[in-house]
Amino acid sequence: MTDGPGAFSLKAYYDRAWEERQPTLTCRASTVDEWRHWRAALRARLTDLLGAFPDERCPPRPTVLDRVETDRYVRQKITFDSEPGMTIPAYLFTPRDTAPGERLPAMLCLHGHGRGKDDVAGIASSPKERQQRIRALNHDYGHRLAGQGYVVLAPDARGFGELAADGMTCAWAMTAGLLLGKVLVGLRVWDAMRAIDYLHTVPHVDPARIGCIGLSWGGTHTMYTAALDDRVRVAVISGAFGSFKDALIDAPECPCQYVPNLLQWADLADIVALIAPRPLLIEQGADDPHYTREVAHAEYERVRRLYALLGHVERVAFDPLPGNHRFGGDGASAWLARWL
Repeated sequence: MTDGPGAFSLKAYYDRAWEERQPTLTCRASTVDEWRHWRAALRARLTDLLGAFPDERCPPRPTVLDRVETDRYVRQKITFDSEPGMTIPAYLFTPRDTAPGERLPAMLCLHGHGRGKDDVAGIASSPKERQQRIRALNHDYGHRLAGQGYVVLAPDARGFGELAADGMTCAWAMTAGLLLGKVLVGLRVWDAMRAIDYLHTVPHVDPARIGCIGLSWGGTHTMYTAALDDRVRVAVISGAFGSFKDALIDAPECPCQYVPNLLQWADLADIVALIAPRPLLIEQGADDPHYTREVAHAEYERVRRLYALLGHVERVAFDPLPGNHRFGGDGASAWLARWL
């Protein structure tokens, strides 16, 4: 029988389990060949942990539902099929005055917790909603990037926006899915991959210049998508970097962030390292309450060492933002312009 103050602490029990684990696929590569073998092994294991993906990709069957013109871009509300029985609503932004046959860089803009794609698109029904849902977090990066000349796709993730219209939001979707062998993170990552499939069909998109960006959950969504899909040529992870222990065990988070048994194999920095050697910017508020600053910097050094091993240390950067949990923008815009 265990004695002492920890005997009645579930948190202490989980802390011990974390300390006793021996993750099999931590990145310890010291040569490029070791990196290649590690990367292949972790990608395969991560795909399994996410619930695996469909063997075949159904036609996207895009449909345009609405069209709005502004002085900088045309915004269409569209849908595309992700898998049989699952249709994804999204906004597609195309810069105005795009010449026939012109190919532009494209950004897949993934939202954080909130109202889904409307936050990324900068759509609000009132000044108060704009301040609380968009301006407070600088959440409208899709709208801003479209104004900078990118084709932008901003989809709803399952459990948000129109994909929560039936009342099945994050926690319910995650826990119900577990009974069916479905992992919500994996379902959302598959939808992001299908969004890239759709972008490849858009006439003005250069398929060799597609990036992915997101804040908070959107940063996590970007991390997993870029880790598993090489078609993401540059990634910006905002407000979503550190360690799983610091972010998801030492404090409670939305259940949609959790992947069962993942820590037995790897940690957050290992998944981010799967993006290497493609360009990666990590931005984080210095006072972000979701992540401990010292932990984030230590984990970033792990990722940076791998980029150095691969001879591309210039392709990774950490941008510490003043303030709280929010999207920065200036550093991200310069980073995307540099690489796309």
